[in-house]
Amino acid sequence: TIYRLIDFYTIFYYRFVADNTTGDEQWWTHNFESPKVYAWQGLTFETICLTHISSIKKALGISVMATSVSSWRKKADDNHPGAQVDLVIERADRIIHLCEMKFSKSEYRISDDYELQLRQRMGIFIESTKTRLSPVITFVTTFGIAKGMHSSIVHSEVRMEDLFR
Repeated sequence: TIYRLIDFYTIFYYRFVADNTTGDEQWWTHNFESPKVYAWQGLTFETICLTHISSIKKALGISVMATSVSSWRKKADDNHPGAQVDLVIERADRIIHLCEMKFSKSEYRISDDYELQLRQRMGIFIESTKTRLSPVITFVTTFGIAKGMHSSIVHSEVRMEDLFR
């Protein structure tokens, strides 16, 4: 079972208010480019995506199709590293969207290493679930995927603007 806190203020409070003992009245300005803020932006974007699944399905053109929506996780063992997919959309036409949610301040660029990680994750998913369906990689991003050498792994993409249509 995977539990996820989805209250936006509570997430913000525990990240930035509860433990802020610095007394720095300009903390946000001084730390806006920090890893802690970047991590919070990413988690918040994922939560926004998970609260807009119907919009994601609409953007993918599958809003009227029967689907099953879940998350998936495989713990690491002797044979495989661990793997997790935050959003899995299983469609009635036997396609499974393995959705990656990425917050970025511009188009998201897929590196060589990240493409390999995506392929490995899909392989672990297929082997672990023993699915006979066709998994595809779907990205939900703020501004889309940058075209490049490694972008062809992406079957479909949804942009943040699609979440609010």
